[in-house]
Amino acid sequence: MNEDEDEPEPQMVAVEQDPSGRYSRAFDESDGIEVAWNQVKVNDLVSSPSERERLFAEIRVLKQLKHKNIMSFFDSWLDQKNLTVNFITELFTSGTLRQ
Repeated sequence: MNEDEDEPEPQMVAVEQDPSGRYSRAFDESDGIEVAWNQVKVNDLVSSPSERERLFAEIRVLKQLKHKNIMSFFDSWLDQKNLTVNFITELFTSGTLRQ
């Protein structure tokens, strides 16, 4: 018997995961597809209720956009510990917009 056969398979651990557990950094666990994980530092923005509401209003607009020529926006959340807004979008691997 080979020693390696007794060892369990190594488990992959997500570096970062959204609050619902659906998205691990760059992967949609539910649909099994790669996604883009985006983060924006918001430092002072989250301290002002009016600025925070403006930010979330923009996010709501992005979530509603559905067009074949517009990147799909899947989800977002505010990480108050790290002061970032994280959002999950469609992943494009074919180059830049300029290309």
